[in-house]
Amino acid sequence: MKSVHRRSNGARARHRPGERAQLRIEALAAGGAGVGRLAGEVVFVPGTAPGDLVEVELDRSARPARGRLLGVVEPSADRVPPPCRFADACGGCDWMHVRIEAQQAAHEQIVRQAIARATSLAEADLPPIRVHPAPLPLGYRSRARLFARAERGEVRVGYRAPRTHAVAAVDRCVVLVDAIAPLAGELPGVLHGAVGEGDVLISLGASSRPVVEVLWRGQLPPAVWQRLDERTARGGWAGARVTLDGAREAASFGDPRPAILGADGLPLFLAPGGFGQPSEEGAAVLARRAAELAHLDSTRPPHVLELFAGSGTLSVLLARGAQRPSPAAEPAGAAASGATSDPPGPASFTAVELSSAAVACLRQNLAARGLAGKAIEADADQYPIPARTDVVVLDPPRSGAPGAARAIAASSARVVVYVSCDPATLARDLGGILRGGFEITDIEAVELFPQTSHIESIVRLSRARRSAR
Repeated sequence: MKSVHRRSNGARARHRPGERAQLRIEALAAGGAGVGRLAGEVVFVPGTAPGDLVEVELDRSARPARGRLLGVVEPSADRVPPPCRFADACGGCDWMHVRIEAQQAAHEQIVRQAIARATSLAEADLPPIRVHPAPLPLGYRSRARLFARAERGEVRVGYRAPRTHAVAAVDRCVVLVDAIAPLAGELPGVLHGAVGEGDVLISLGASSRPVVEVLWRGQLPPAVWQRLDERTARGGWAGARVTLDGAREAASFGDPRPAILGADGLPLFLAPGGFGQPSEEGAAVLARRAAELAHLDSTRPPHVLELFAGSGTLSVLLARGAQRPSPAAEPAGAAASGATSDPPGPASFTAVELSSAAVACLRQNLAARGLAGKAIEADADQYPIPARTDVVVLDPPRSGAPGAARAIAASSARVVVYVSCDPATLARDLGGILRGGFEITDIEAVELFPQTSHIESIVRLSRARRSAR
């Protein structure tokens, strides 16, 4: 099946365009594709599971080479029937065909390999990765981003099709909680008559009712505005907000703020259109573990700095102070509010966030709980680390925090807790922090995105005693 045409400059043999080949999938890679080898060369094949024997059409113009899946010759034990009828057309859940335990194992391996490569540490020298499984593999998401496009007088609503900008229309999404799952089927009627396209963010709001955020590039007729008003006025939706492309301000109906149950069991409001974790249960596990890992090896209350604080998902526990975890590992799904006594608070707590809307929600969430703390509106990646800081907690966007990593390495901080949604940028930033005299003590993976290749991880670093300042 192979073509062995060779170039005079010594370039390796290349396969003919459109050539078919069979290969065995060895693992899953960051980004979701399966990884196989053909004559020793790596080939990425989306839509595969570890152990699959597949037939592919090769694309050697990409690096690494890509394989378009033509068929599964021998399915592996890790391949399962997708529980969603839109799985083949929709690009939202790229691992829905993979057994949930295999998804978790792949996430763990991707994080471990990324950190080892970027830090020059051997995988064997890294601490074991603790994985927190998702309580629910389906029906877990309390927020999602949909795409809508007006086509020939009708509006299609759904997710992006794989590797395209086309809309894969869905009428119900099986990974969404029941309160917002029907919105994908309802929104085409709400937006009927619109011209153009846009993003539609759906989430839970006050009293666990839906909140809808429309970011529209085009025109919305008066009937659309009326339907939005009616749904909030009647109480079916908690709120809605519309931002037209080029408009200076958004139009709001009801209370458009997303709201979740915080890790402390109290309501937590998020900035409209701002960042939030995909599920309440996952966010609670993440917040509890971040707070527990933010401990000093000392009885002295720490001075805590949180960077990229958002609306306060982690802040409400960090500002309260969290008990150091007991040696016996607590079940990952345990209730966040299960402590029997209030832990001692930090000596000080400062949270830094760039979004003014998120800072406003952060201040409100702290005040509603009677928690002391300072919320500062500033670029967290450029924020100077105060000299007295003991603990730095950061949860940056996918692009990471190279500036904050440099500042942490040069600071006198003793403990760092880094929460990340991207293993590559996490590993890059860890390399810089380690050069400042820190060592990795804990690595954890929280299954916030079951059915997908997305990974949420937490790494705790402590300044090595020989490098203490």
